[in-house]
Amino acid sequence: MQFRRLSMACCAVLLFAAVALTGCLAQNNVRLLYNTSGTAALPVATAPRVTVVVFEDQRGRLDIGVRKDGSPFQPSSSVAEWVSQSLADELARQGAQVSVASSMAQAQAGQPDYIVGGVVERVWLTEKNLSTYDAVIRLQTRLYSQKQAAVTKSFGAQQEKTGIPGSALAEQTLSGTLAEALGNAAMSIMSAVR
Repeated sequence: MQFRRLSMACCAVLLFAAVALTGCLAQNNVRLLYNTSGTAALPVATAPRVTVVVFEDQRGRLDIGVRKDGSPFQPSSSVAEWVSQSLADELARQGAQVSVASSMAQAQAGQPDYIVGGVVERVWLTEKNLSTYDAVIRLQTRLYSQKQAAVTKSFGAQQEKTGIPGSALAEQTLSGTLAEALGNAAMSIMSAVR
């Protein structure tokens, strides 16, 4: 009887370890979210029409960072689409009429007032310890219009966040860092198109 209890206890411990290990592995997959705490401004009829073309991902890698144990963070979706849609959301928040296009040809077919393209240069998340993450994001935007030559600008942000351990902290660190970079990019774009 005592042997049976001991073997059941061992099975329970092994099961718990397997579940815990699976949970740890699942946390290497990071959802790419965007901070949507600000409310979008309702665009007026005369607001500039801006089309964001999905950015080119020039990072040269699939992973987006590294855990303290050396294992890579993997994005749950496309980094380029995450940055592009988030920029579109930020521009809409600042009053532009915004759409997203998958290519420059598609953007030009819609005949917007302005087209924004760009490049994702760096997205990197580092787990410093279980409750602290650091993120760095660098991107480049190109603003096209029929009135002037294309204008290229670089934007970046770095943030460190400490909080309750878990995948939400990693997601919030990336989201907050992107919000900082795109907030500056959107302000620059909107000052040029108004």
